[in-house]
Amino acid sequence: MILDPTLTAAYVVVAAALAVSPGPDVLFVVANGMRHRATGAVAAALGIGAGSALHALAAALGVSALIAASPLAFDLLRYGGALYLAWLGVQALRSFFKDRGIENAPVAEKAASPVQVFRRGLVTNILNPKVVVFYLALLPQFVSLELGHVGLQIFLLGCIHNVLGVAFLLAVGLAAGKAAGWLSTTSFGRWMDGVAGLFFIGLAVRLAISGRADP
Repeated sequence: MILDPTLTAAYVVVAAALAVSPGPDVLFVVANGMRHRATGAVAAALGIGAGSALHALAAALGVSALIAASPLAFDLLRYGGALYLAWLGVQALRSFFKDRGIENAPVAEKAASPVQVFRRGLVTNILNPKVVVFYLALLPQFVSLELGHVGLQIFLLGCIHNVLGVAFLLAVGLAAGKAAGWLSTTSFGRWMDGVAGLFFIGLAVRLAISGRADP
């Protein structure tokens, strides 16, 4: 037995509650579901999931602990993530202003390939130092030292959270893609770009000025 059943059961409850909490990942997937329908939602969710899997592996190997312990490494990751979020926000706002006054703009002009959406989700998640701190603070609490294989336990616990999170992101992203079909004759998609752009820029500012103790 690798994981303690009692600790794991408690962890699943906590991980599920955290997975469904609103946050930048949810907005990113919803925005891509609205813009690129089901394909964009799936690509965005899988990109974020891939980033979370890498964070779980880094936590298991001790890389995350090294990053968290180094102010320089943590700040580089933090500022890199802030710059990338700001870039995403600017791109969304450019789309918003470009489409002003344009009704029923062709989807082809706004489409991004699934690979591009996947990569954006991956980079957004990898460059979020809060995920590093989150995994370091949460996962060890549900590790049983008596069972050994601490690194493997941490990785598996991270994967459990990741699976729950991706499942939720897929659900909300596909729902957003479905709604986009109903709203395709309105300007809702353009306004979604504007809201997402402002939100991502706000997140970038918050990430840039926040410290490691912030949630």
